[in-house]
Amino acid sequence: MYLVASPQRPITRLLATVTAALEGGISVVQLRDKGAYSPEDTVAAGRGMRELAHGFGVPFLANDDPELARRLDADGVHVGRDDPSPRIARALLGPKAIIGVTVYGKPGEESSALESGADYLAAGPFFPSPTKPEEPVLPLHILDGVVKRSRLPVFAIGGVNADNAGLLARHRVAGVAVVSAIMDAADPRHATEAIRRAFSEASRP
Repeated sequence: MYLVASPQRPITRLLATVTAALEGGISVVQLRDKGAYSPEDTVAAGRGMRELAHGFGVPFLANDDPELARRLDADGVHVGRDDPSPRIARALLGPKAIIGVTVYGKPGEESSALESGADYLAAGPFFPSPTKPEEPVLPLHILDGVVKRSRLPVFAIGGVNADNAGLLARHRVAGVAVVSAIMDAADPRHATEAIRRAFSEASRP
């Protein structure tokens, strides 16, 4: 499970939510700030999240911006179609960095990401997403195509919660990336545990 943490105020609230998710079993943490924070707050939030993640032995990534990832001493970065390429991110962050890439279901994206130095892919949304309400929901056969073509691990993202995580697991994804179902939950640890349990149970042979 991959937590994509959206900004919360104050930053202490964000860090408390991230801590609860880590206690619930999150295995990767990413900061996704689309301009809600000032540059100073972004750095403070990112450094706080990095320390929390490392305390639990999991990687911390930045979203969109390889330069920010370098400034935060993050373990890597996740980039989409409007961001610097994986190749640029790799050149900036070095061979040990974790580079994630969003794909959109078109054949050839997977091999291009691999050749550009990506370590994993994210695809979606396959369910309505409060984070990106304008994004069209993709049919699940698109996910099947991405998984089949990809030589990299594939994470499903977009509207993931405890009710649908098991369905995604049955489509042979490596994991799920979650935003609102954890960040907006009254009990983020419980929400994390419920999603993780649903995914794990459906992944068993």
